[in-house]
Amino acid sequence: MSDNLFKWRQQVLDSVSPSFCAAKWYNSSIHLGHGYTHSCHLPIPHPIDKDALAENPSAIHNTAHKKKQRERMLTGERPKECEYCWKIEDIGRENISDRVYKSMIYDQNDIDKIANADPYADVMPRTLEISFDRTCNLACSYCNSGYSTTWGNDIKKNGPYQNMESDGAGAYRHTGKWAEPYGKFNEGNPYVKAFFEWWPELSKELQEIRITGGEPAMSHQFWQFCKLVKETSTPTLRMAVNSNLCIKKDLLDDLVKFTKESGLQEFDLYTSCEAYGTQAEYIRDGLDYNEWRNNLIFFIENAELRAITIMMTITSLSLFSITDFLDDMISLKKKYGYHKPHVDLNILRWPSFMSPLAFPDHIKQHCHDNLKEWYEKNKGIPELGEGELAQIKRLIDYIEVVQTPHRRADPEKEKLQHDFKSFYQQYDKRRNQNISTAFPSILIDWLDSITVKNIPYVKVGTGEITNYDS
Repeated sequence: MSDNLFKWRQQVLDSVSPSFCAAKWYNSSIHLGHGYTHSCHLPIPHPIDKDALAENPSAIHNTAHKKKQRERMLTGERPKECEYCWKIEDIGRENISDRVYKSMIYDQNDIDKIANADPYADVMPRTLEISFDRTCNLACSYCNSGYSTTWGNDIKKNGPYQNMESDGAGAYRHTGKWAEPYGKFNEGNPYVKAFFEWWPELSKELQEIRITGGEPAMSHQFWQFCKLVKETSTPTLRMAVNSNLCIKKDLLDDLVKFTKESGLQEFDLYTSCEAYGTQAEYIRDGLDYNEWRNNLIFFIENAELRAITIMMTITSLSLFSITDFLDDMISLKKKYGYHKPHVDLNILRWPSFMSPLAFPDHIKQHCHDNLKEWYEKNKGIPELGEGELAQIKRLIDYIEVVQTPHRRADPEKEKLQHDFKSFYQQYDKRRNQNISTAFPSILIDWLDSITVKNIPYVKVGTGEITNYDS
């Protein structure tokens, strides 16, 4: 099933070096609101040198940190920040890591060019993901205030989460104001300024730009950018937007209208969900599953688009209805086509207490067996592509083989399990939720066995993201 992808990795990537990934050069995720970037969504973001932007707007992508990681990859050293891929590859069983998926979208000539170039040279990205700000109407349990204003408002109203002691606790103790240093409309933001200055040059070589958030449709500067796109000649550019699809009808209509008037070569929509019905609404607070599904269908039927991708963030809780969700998406595939929608599974690592690996063995085994049984039953259906099947298979193997979500995860699983219960007890009170009515007894019986401690609250720092290799 994954033989072709594994052979491509050996022949193309590993022939350069066993740690080579083209995304370190040609892909970039940039958080313009507060000036952080990473080569893809997997490494922790690092700060952009603001002083370098005046003479070189491309420094919002070509940072000194990325250039160092490029050098490491060319010499075969594994950058620590890319450990997600190394964990997947070290499982064995010919599992396909994201460095394959994120590299194979580029031409062989482009890969050859960087394989033989100075790793410290500036490179024009081919695929770019940007966010203008963190404005968002949802407050998903696995998100935090740095990426959602609704999350920030929760912390402002109810205070920081208490009685948590593992490595993920700090994310739930700040309002996220550090992610909004230039205010709601980014006035005077040098990173946004650099991006717009770079756009005329960037748009000539860029293959795809993806706008995320927060919720982009709620961002003032997102619509400014849409206006700029329509004014720029971009007949070879694909644009993608990450929307939670729980937005007001007029914004949804405006987004559909933009797909028809943009002048782009292609338009893709990305949206997020990873569980079914009530469990999805529990995990992604503010979501109405039927509304989300109806808006998904509305977009498929009315927008001018190439594909829709469902980004599935695999937390421990999502495993209880993941197969029901996949069945639902397959029913849409049968009606609208293979890429409407396509599913993309991303295994959560932060916070560690929400990782599937934090579960006790009997629950992990239960979830593993259910998913494996579903996979064996459905792996031959035509609606699921090779990449989708490979990602489902690697999740099954991940649950079975991998022991820790990331290298900085708390080694004491009891701490993670304590924080799981402590977090969701507080989450239920703050969000008017009830985990006991949303999830099966195998989970609730285990939760009942955990005693939550009264841990003295120690004020943490600003909540700023630090360099993963520091």
